[in-house]
Amino acid sequence: MALRVITGLRKGHKLKGPKGENSRPTEDKIKEAVFNIIGNIEEDEVALDLFACTGNIGIEFLSRGAKKAYFSEIDRNNLTDMEYNIIHTKFENQSVILKGDFRKNLMQIRENIDYVYLDPPYKSGFYEKAFEYMLDHKYFDNALFIVEIDKDIDFSKIYGKLDLVYEKKYGRKYIRFYRETE
Repeated sequence: MALRVITGLRKGHKLKGPKGENSRPTEDKIKEAVFNIIGNIEEDEVALDLFACTGNIGIEFLSRGAKKAYFSEIDRNNLTDMEYNIIHTKFENQSVILKGDFRKNLMQIRENIDYVYLDPPYKSGFYEKAFEYMLDHKYFDNALFIVEIDKDIDFSKIYGKLDLVYEKKYGRKYIRFYRETE
C-alpha cells in the first residue's frame, strides 16, 4: 500500500509501508478524516503513535506541527521502515522510537502526551491492556485517545473510564475519539 504525508511541512512525501500481511496501515482517507476532526495541532503538543507500524500517523502529527512524536513498535521490519520514513521526512530530532513490547515502551514516557493513536492488531486484546496503563498514568491525563477498531470488537469494558467524544464508521472499522472521564 502506498502511503504519503497528507499535509503540513512534509506534504506529499512518500512513505514506506509494511510488507507483511499482519500489518494494516491507516489508509489516507481515514488519516485525513482523523486529522480534519482533530483540527490544528499546536507547536507544543506531543503525540504517541502506539503500535506505530511504519510511523505513518506519528509522522503526520509532526508534519502538522507537533513538537514531538513517540513511536512504539515491536516488529523489526516495521522498525526498519519507520526509521527510514522518519529520516526521509527529516523528523529525527522530533522523534522518539520505542522498540519492543508496548507495555515496556509506555513506561518509558516521561512527559505529558496530548494525542494517542491506538491501532493494535484487532483481535490481540491490546486495547484494554494499553488503556489499563495509560488511564492510571499522569502523563496521559489530558490526552485525546484516537482508536481505530474493528466493528466486532467489544470495547465496553473501559467505557466507564472514557467518554466517547466522536465516532465515525469506515466499512468494517470505526474511528473513535475518547477523553478520560473526569
